[in-house]
Amino acid sequence: MGYFDLENWQTTYKDKEISPADLEKIIKPGSRIFFGSGCSEPLFLTDELAKDTYRWTDCEILHFFSLSNREFFNELKPSSFRHNTLSIVGSKKLRDAINRGESDFTPISSSEIPKMLRGKRQRIYIDVALLQVSPPDENGYCSLGINVDINKTMVDMARIVICQINRHMPRTMGNSFIRFDQIDYFCIHDMPLLEYKPIIRSTSEETDKQAEINDRISQYVARLIENGSTLNLGIGKIADHLPKYLMEKKNLAIYSEMLSESLFPLFEEDIITCKENYYPTVMTTLAIGSNKFYRYLANNPFIQFHPTEYLVNIARISRNHKMCSIYSALKVDLLGQATNDLKSTIFEGTGGEPDFMTGTNLAERGRCIVALPSTTKSGKSRILPLLNYEPISLRAIDVHYVITEYGIAYLRGKSVRERILQMIGVAHPDYRQELLDQAKTMKKIYQDQQLPRTKDGVVIIYPDKIWKYIPKEGMVISFRAVQPTDEREIQDLYYRLSPEDRISRFFTYMRKFDHTLTQSRIICDYQNSYVLVGIVGNIEEKNIIAVGEFYLQKDTGFVEIGLTIDQEYRNLGIGHFLLLKLCEIAQEKGFLGITGDVLMTNYPMIHLLKSLPYNVVFQGQGETLEFIVKFENVKIKNTK
Repeated sequence: MGYFDLENWQTTYKDKEISPADLEKIIKPGSRIFFGSGCSEPLFLTDELAKDTYRWTDCEILHFFSLSNREFFNELKPSSFRHNTLSIVGSKKLRDAINRGESDFTPISSSEIPKMLRGKRQRIYIDVALLQVSPPDENGYCSLGINVDINKTMVDMARIVICQINRHMPRTMGNSFIRFDQIDYFCIHDMPLLEYKPIIRSTSEETDKQAEINDRISQYVARLIENGSTLNLGIGKIADHLPKYLMEKKNLAIYSEMLSESLFPLFEEDIITCKENYYPTVMTTLAIGSNKFYRYLANNPFIQFHPTEYLVNIARISRNHKMCSIYSALKVDLLGQATNDLKSTIFEGTGGEPDFMTGTNLAERGRCIVALPSTTKSGKSRILPLLNYEPISLRAIDVHYVITEYGIAYLRGKSVRERILQMIGVAHPDYRQELLDQAKTMKKIYQDQQLPRTKDGVVIIYPDKIWKYIPKEGMVISFRAVQPTDEREIQDLYYRLSPEDRISRFFTYMRKFDHTLTQSRIICDYQNSYVLVGIVGNIEEKNIIAVGEFYLQKDTGFVEIGLTIDQEYRNLGIGHFLLLKLCEIAQEKGFLGITGDVLMTNYPMIHLLKSLPYNVVFQGQGETLEFIVKFENVKIKNTK
């Protein structure tokens, strides 16, 4: 546009200025009206439409998602509006209206909306767009502020653009600007923007128990976020809880459809730097939070706002470094399929999930994560055998991880049988046996597959404690309790043993370690029997290089132990660390000591036993020795 007279613009464009009451003259019967989304809804204008809604004959109200409580679908009041939303996120009232049949919902991905507005798909015509913008600058540009998303496209495609000019709307950076001459009518009214408060601040929305569960889930999610990762977070409880568990991370980046104030502490502590990412700034389409957060966004070149059609783009998403897309779900089945809806209830919709999951799959070291509590508030399992009636929000092939308060299920590249075991491992313990039985009925898992149980038959929660051992610089070995999903990697370890090693460990040359045999060795109750595994590599490149186990000898109070160490990882102190850890666990459980047999030629094992801080008694003749270690018989240190 040409010269813009900043000092006299209101006088110059006086003919464009209107009051909310003028909307009745501008909006014609049968019009399709679009509202600005999220926290930038122009309330000064939409309040007028919410009054005496019978005045607006056969008009359709369309918006992306709403955080206001304005109602255009109240059956107790006469209305000529039909409300149609493209997303249900954020508004319980709107969700309830849709499920009562008083409002419409259009299932559509975020990236498809601009295409349809521009006529690249079946055309959506917009007669009037009601938006909220910042005051014009010296060059005659207004900023769409905290909601660029599809608002930018609406400015291009709507027949009439009406804006509320509000000094509280921050002037955000990126592709957030529209020319003042693109605005057909405006009104000037300053008022605080809508605010979104994280759920963790509202005790009425989240009980202490729910908060504890969401904290546990967030801690597991944080384990998957490496230094230098790029985050895509949605809206919800996990997104609100997660940031406090990222405070030790370094050089994170944000490329997300939505930017929430819950991330603000990461900005304050300089954890979000974007230094390692393809995009050197934070990239988003919209923001939600408090007015304090909005002030932080104003004129901040580090945070770039872009239209949905630019940012929610698979090719651009895939350029991000270590992209982590984290979404919630209402239910997930044993294959990893997720839904955001219930059988007869539309709950959330689609948004940018399909594009972000596909783009994240294509990104270098990308991770697609679904996080949810294992049960509903009423105690029903959110992990189902199969999603039969619910619409599929996320395909099984797009989901890499499913996380509950009970751990991490890694699904990428896994067979159906392996996926089922992984998913059962993160289900609530009360439902694991039922899920296992249903999987057997479906013929998708070994018919003799077992789960760890107590002597009373109760399914056990896997211990989640992890011990780190660093034998040398650059090598970290993680030790934890065994899980049924470790079976294949333990088989691999056994098959890597040389004939001599197999004889030393099993006292015979074992040629096969099939499912039945291996399962019998690793299914334990973590009390009278315990198996530890040593792992190198992350969850995606897991390699079990050590196994330590003990089993209670009946009526003795002693546990029989055994160790297996990969040939490539010997002479690094791993056996000593593992043996000490087994002794420590056995002592904690009240056992008297350890015992077992060892070949007389197994000098490394004999040396390990002698290195313990306890006196070791060897007895026997021939090829094997029996050893006994009593925890009360601690070696006396020589002080001379």
